[in-house]
Amino acid sequence: MVKVSLDLEEGLHKAIRKKAIDKGVTMKAHIIELIEKGKRVEETEGIEKAEE
Repeated sequence: MVKVSLDLEEGLHKAIRKKAIDKGVTMKAHIIELIEKGKRVEETEGIEKAEE
């Protein structure tokens, strides 16, 4: 594991925090989920471009 620090604008922090609370997860879990989802999207886009 690697520890990461992020400097976020207050509005973004509040939005992420609210979404995490709404989902019943920690901010850490929610941020990791968002990163993993973005990574899957990038991988899918790469596959689609390779098929063209």
